[in-house]
Amino acid sequence: MKQYSYLDRIDTPEDLRRFPVNDLKAVADDVRDYLIDTLAEVGGHFASNLGVVELTVALHYVLNTPKDRLIWDVGHQIYPHKILTGRKHRLRSVRRYGGLSGFPKREESEYDLFNTGHAGTSISQVIGEALARDVKKEDYRCFCVIGDASMTAGMALEALNHGGHVKSDCVVILNDNDMSISHAVGALNHYLNQVITSNFYNKSRRLWYKFLALLPLVGAGLRMFSRRMERVMKNIFIPGSLFEDLGFRYIGPVDGHNMEELVEVLMRVKHIKGPILVHVYTQKGKGYQPAESNPIKYHSVTTFNRKDGTFVGKSEQPTVSYSQIVGDTLTDIFSRNDRAVAITPAMIEGSGLRSLADKYPDRVYDVGIAEQHAVALAGGMASGGIIPYLCIYSTFLVRGLDQLIEDVALMRFPVRIVIDRAGCVGPDGETHQGLYDIGYLHAIPEIRIYAPTNGAELKAMLLHMEHDEAGPLAVRFPKGDATVAELNGPLPDVTDTKPERIGEGTDLAIVSIGVMKEAALALQAELKERHGINASVIAIRWVRPIDLAALNDMLRRVDAFVFVEDSYRFASGAMCLLEQLDSDAKGRHIQTFAFPDVPIEHGTRGEIFHHYGISVEAMREFLVRHPKMKRESGKVSGRAISL
Repeated sequence: MKQYSYLDRIDTPEDLRRFPVNDLKAVADDVRDYLIDTLAEVGGHFASNLGVVELTVALHYVLNTPKDRLIWDVGHQIYPHKILTGRKHRLRSVRRYGGLSGFPKREESEYDLFNTGHAGTSISQVIGEALARDVKKEDYRCFCVIGDASMTAGMALEALNHGGHVKSDCVVILNDNDMSISHAVGALNHYLNQVITSNFYNKSRRLWYKFLALLPLVGAGLRMFSRRMERVMKNIFIPGSLFEDLGFRYIGPVDGHNMEELVEVLMRVKHIKGPILVHVYTQKGKGYQPAESNPIKYHSVTTFNRKDGTFVGKSEQPTVSYSQIVGDTLTDIFSRNDRAVAITPAMIEGSGLRSLADKYPDRVYDVGIAEQHAVALAGGMASGGIIPYLCIYSTFLVRGLDQLIEDVALMRFPVRIVIDRAGCVGPDGETHQGLYDIGYLHAIPEIRIYAPTNGAELKAMLLHMEHDEAGPLAVRFPKGDATVAELNGPLPDVTDTKPERIGEGTDLAIVSIGVMKEAALALQAELKERHGINASVIAIRWVRPIDLAALNDMLRRVDAFVFVEDSYRFASGAMCLLEQLDSDAKGRHIQTFAFPDVPIEHGTRGEIFHHYGISVEAMREFLVRHPKMKRESGKVSGRAISL
């Protein structure tokens, strides 16, 4: 195993704090090298982690963690933190089943305060921690790190507004990796930061305002004049007037890769009273040239060759991702319909819209991490006669639930809701699971829900949506692939709400929702071949509306039926449909294979499905032991078939 001169001597931040400041750059170099070596072998979030190495080292050096609170927004940049907090030897297990989470996780370490994964929450959390400290009359520091993209989230601005009002002692580190402010960093700016953070300046400032408060008659006027002059001078030299207006003392910008400057500023800042915002600029992918050149490509990586950055196992396959189907189909629609637009909350690449955005930049709206705005914007555009495709991950649509109800559904605006990453998301884990959407969408009046069973049906629905003005329509699909062959064939009719019945078996019906049709067909085959159980598959695409009479009729023809679904059991299409079945059909239901109401952790989809009894093997083992599947002379009643 490779040896690291400094990192090998660090297991906790306490070990880190034993080094002199002059050694910290070498520590950061070791951390960065260890990150590159490890992620080249196992994959994971990459460019964002490389960009915060020095900042992470400096924060753990200056703060007395875990007593001092350190909160990370989103968590895409959490690996250096995990390396320094006792988890470096487990980093090769990151995002793997039973291994480290790819995000902060309280159950892993006392250094992780929150289970995060959604952006824009850290400022609210750090203010909450600071107020809790004040109520308890305890003494520790509260810091958070938030990225420039996360700062576009509405709740981040709400939190800044409240933090500036309550004025509790806390520090927000704004990690700016867009490089847009690098021109403002220089000798003058460095000098001003030294002045602003110095004990002499801050003590003199407090005494001056106290003195003015004591002056009769003119004190209030002089105090107001002094604050205005202070703000004017800061507005001239420092790009932080917005934060000052919200009540935060602004310090920066600071070079996030200059260890000495970082430590100096943080050492001073932790003694300043009131809410502080420190503006730090960093470079995504820092220290690894391919990631520096293309941080989007290297944001999250599979295994790669460290020497040249080429990805391992990325050979051409005759498949296309569902996200790419969305991008390609919308490109076709845009080419002939100038009323079509796409809206996404910072998911251009993830939702397959990059080529579309490059070709039609004036009709693809990336609103940043602002899901509420994205949903309401789509409603407004639909009201104005535009054809909006709202492209969003299932986990993030939850954040726009109020707007989905109030600003879209209740007014029946024809918003086309394209829900990516629905169902189990695999390595991203519990904060990103798309297991809720069918449940809450079905609870909202007027929203129709379509779950394609394959890529051809997804493409056909996207094309159908173009001319559908009947109200909001949602299509949901997992992170997965379709075969090129199925896309090149004739597209199916997606207007028929009748379920598809496959096979004539009457022992059992396997009712699948969406892409679970493939698992249902595999289960059908295994039950027949290995156990002589004759099952039929009922594939449901339309969750609402659905031809309920046809479904009831299909279920009356079988002795028993099960649902197979990639959702939470109590937020599933199965639960919604069972409530609508007639009593005769409903009485034949024996099981819903879906996820229980517990946090679903990370791993491959196959591992997670098997753990929760939704793999073909696990479902088969359950069914052949079920009393209704016991057989004798081909009838349902008798001894169970052995495995």
